[in-house]
Amino acid sequence: MDRTAKTIGYIVAVHLLGLLALSACRLVLLFGNMPAEGIDWSLAARAMLIGVKFDNLIASYIVALPAVVLPVLSLSMEQSGSYTRVMRCATSVATWYFGILYAVAIFVGVANARYFHFFENHLNISVTEWFGFVGDTTGLIFGDAMNLVYLAIAILLIVLYEIALRGINLRFKI
Repeated sequence: MDRTAKTIGYIVAVHLLGLLALSACRLVLLFGNMPAEGIDWSLAARAMLIGVKFDNLIASYIVALPAVVLPVLSLSMEQSGSYTRVMRCATSVATWYFGILYAVAIFVGVANARYFHFFENHLNISVTEWFGFVGDTTGLIFGDAMNLVYLAIAILLIVLYEIALRGINLRFKI
């Protein structure tokens, strides 16, 4: 059971790291759209807490599949001689899975901050309407230097997340 507990610890650690990364995106949204006259910090704190609930929902969707597969695999392989090899492979696949999905989530979270600046609304499905105007959309994105700052922030957050994810993977090595 100790091995399965370690697997569950890995999943919980990745989930908490994901919440931290998504909360960083939420802070980018807050500070990137701060009105010149200032804000009510108590209202901002409440909004951030509501945002954490939403981030937890997104993080839960991402972690759901590995949260089922890894413990079941761990329990079913507990007495097997190839437990270590199979679980290291499964954890490695899960780490790639988390790395890719959270990279997308972080990128969308930071892009949402810039989108909100212009449209005073969060990213939604209407963004797909821009796919028909690839040239114009690309010009809008790369024509404004501030968008490149947000792109750099997204890349930085993704790199930091990936480094921390690899650390978790090493920490909970099966």
